[in-house]
Amino acid sequence: MRIPGVIAWCIRHGVSPFSCSGAFPGTVGKLLELKGVVDGDKFIHELNDSLESGHP
Repeated sequence: MRIPGVIAWCIRHGVSPFSCSGAFPGTVGKLLELKGVVDGDKFIHELNDSLESGHP
């Protein structure tokens, strides 16, 4: 989450890594599961592609 653009990309795709109590304390996989992301691997792949292309 320290990489510039990651948080904004996640939020644009319906997943906020934060709550009123701060950063999500578990794994990214668990966060995606709780947020109802059907294909967590695809979500991560698209995020990585976005970062590699320089357009998070």
